[in-house]
Amino acid sequence: MEKVLLYNKYNSYMKKRVIAYLQTHWDREWYREKEEFNLRLLEVFDEVLDELENDRAPSFYFDGQTSAILDYLKFREEKLPLIEKLIKEKRLFVGPFFVSADAFMVNLRCFIKNLEIGLKHSLKLGCSDFTGYLPDIFGHSRGVFDVLDKFNIKNAIIWRGADTNSEIKVRKINTIRLTEGYFIDILHQDKNIKELALDLEKFLDNLEKKSSDVIYLPLGGDHLAVIKNSKEKIKEINKYLKKYEIELKNPFEFFKSANFEGVQELNGDLLDNSSNNILGGVYSARIPQKIQNTKLMHKISRIIEPLNVFLGLNYAPNIDFAYQTLIKNHAHDSICGCSTDKVSKNVDMRFEKVDEILSGLEKRIVRDFHKNTKKPCYIGIFNMSDFKGSKVARIISEHKFKNAQIISKHKGFSDSKLYNINQVPITEDILTLWEQLVEVDEQKALSFGCFEPKKAVCATCVKENSIENKNLKLTVKDGKIEVLDKKTSKVYKDFLKITDTKDSGDSYNFAPNSLPEIIKPYKTKIVEMGDIQSTLRIYYKNLELDVILNNYSEFFEFRAKIKNKKKNHKLQAVFCLDEPIFETYAQDSLGIVKRKCDPNYSLYENQPAKRPYELKTNSYPMMNFVFAQNTGVLTEGLNEYEIYKNELRIALLRSVGIISNPKCPSRSIPAGPPLLCDEMQCLKDITVRFGVGFLKDKIDLFRLQDELLNTKIAFALDKKINNITFYNKEKNQIFYGITSNSEAILYDLDKDELVFKKLDLQRS
Repeated sequence: MEKVLLYNKYNSYMKKRVIAYLQTHWDREWYREKEEFNLRLLEVFDEVLDELENDRAPSFYFDGQTSAILDYLKFREEKLPLIEKLIKEKRLFVGPFFVSADAFMVNLRCFIKNLEIGLKHSLKLGCSDFTGYLPDIFGHSRGVFDVLDKFNIKNAIIWRGADTNSEIKVRKINTIRLTEGYFIDILHQDKNIKELALDLEKFLDNLEKKSSDVIYLPLGGDHLAVIKNSKEKIKEINKYLKKYEIELKNPFEFFKSANFEGVQELNGDLLDNSSNNILGGVYSARIPQKIQNTKLMHKISRIIEPLNVFLGLNYAPNIDFAYQTLIKNHAHDSICGCSTDKVSKNVDMRFEKVDEILSGLEKRIVRDFHKNTKKPCYIGIFNMSDFKGSKVARIISEHKFKNAQIISKHKGFSDSKLYNINQVPITEDILTLWEQLVEVDEQKALSFGCFEPKKAVCATCVKENSIENKNLKLTVKDGKIEVLDKKTSKVYKDFLKITDTKDSGDSYNFAPNSLPEIIKPYKTKIVEMGDIQSTLRIYYKNLELDVILNNYSEFFEFRAKIKNKKKNHKLQAVFCLDEPIFETYAQDSLGIVKRKCDPNYSLYENQPAKRPYELKTNSYPMMNFVFAQNTGVLTEGLNEYEIYKNELRIALLRSVGIISNPKCPSRSIPAGPPLLCDEMQCLKDITVRFGVGFLKDKIDLFRLQDELLNTKIAFALDKKINNITFYNKEKNQIFYGITSNSEAILYDLDKDELVFKKLDLQRS
């Protein structure tokens, strides 16, 4: 798009138009804890309201989220009328999100719920002008833009993850890219007006290079106070600007002035770090929290909330509270793990609270469905997967079932005692609870089924150094792991390795300080030999890797028990494929995204980074799975994979001890303060789960993912109950949950797009 300066009779040319807006970016918690930031919030926003009320500022944009304004009102409820007045006058703008979330680690339903909560609060305050405002997020998933479109938000403002001009389109959304970012504190400096104008002119020269007819200028930064007397200050600065004229307005004026005809169109998945940092190391920082996040997102969005709707129950307020608590952890500096240890402890506490709520709701949903289990002989199963249920179910009960395989036992109260409001469990009520596996008939998708446990015909065989079923075989020999795909008779030699790499990076960026060291297994042991499931344990130094197969498994389930005793290193599970890996298919928040890779690129060999750049990497984010060369790797909360040569590497643990290392070799400028964080080193016992299968179609990974994450609830029944089909969907669609308006959230595989469909509840 050609840039022009228009002729003016008073000057040789008119000054170029600059639309600026006042803002502050508000992290809920980061290098300081939530309540400390709350105190700063009161100081900052008191000044904002004072400037607006006294007409010293035309308007203020409050970072595209509502959580900060709600936190402010907890302590300044008397300011609510003024806030509502300023919003009505279109001088204060809030929302549409509840928090600024990183959608590469947040599933689609939770991201939608984040927007639903934010819009509810925004509309209640009287705000009706919205843009998808996410300029500090570390790259962008395609799902963000599809969700905005579904909520009729037709524009967005971003920064990271792209190297483009200021005006672009992303998946139909008109998007302004802040080419130099949102953090512009020039006018906060203690200088005279002429000096400020000179500094600003130089900065605008940089912005102008990638701008069209208008330059877009945010004024503010992380937790910064509003510019005092901004109207007068900008008026005075304009007198000294030679080429530019600043108009102090709001971000919505951007889109009125922008021209999106013929601009560059992107498909989302914005991970380009050639002009700004995307800080990809956050996907492997504080992995235990990411595992817990995945478990809870899956349980609330795929099990508890749908069952509440399908069964016509009244737990929506409790579910909403659990969502809001969970989504507070989705603020990007929280879930990313690039925060202090105290912040991390608060994140853990919120996860624990959500877990307590969801566990209690699960038990009550079962109780409300069927209350009498005196002499159970049937298994009831809610299969909330949108695929046929596997033939193996896990149940915990005080009753031993016929034909069941006992996995473990522990002492506790029965559910019939704990969840009966007419009883209080006493010491004498403690009994043995049995964790069991049972074989059942195949079950319909999204349904309730009632089954009698079947007698297992053992199809799994485990020996001292091998484990197999009718589909797969794994053998450990001479310190190497070999795998056989029985369906194709293909042998994968030296298929799985565990590697350890020294890391001199930080919470934001992995910076390998050595080549990966292969940790070789030194012995194996049978730890479970059952009629339904068997387990082979492989021993490494400070790591035990359990390989689990049941009679019907189509993938190996691995459970790695890591006893981490080292600092500043990264553990990876490395899958060696036949050919160099030039492309992958990974699950993102929307569905499956195809990515091109350079298998010959080495981060280690390209260090150190040159100022002001962050080095390119071959690491990428994923939700739960990645697929390459007919090999699918499934994970539970392991959000990072890396490509090198023919190796597909999955991060199991990254141990670092600093938020931002000022000498990080893979990033040339700081991304935050150099605060030490001992807990980030994860010097403790950690268990991670992942799996691998060999598939003709990558779509099957959705089905296997549901098996790994266990998208079902099994419980005891004392009588036969008719089966129920909750919902029928089209075969080419993946079910992601239910909106607050009782619409099914679906991903259309053929069209690669998000679909909202009003529920037509089935009963059969």
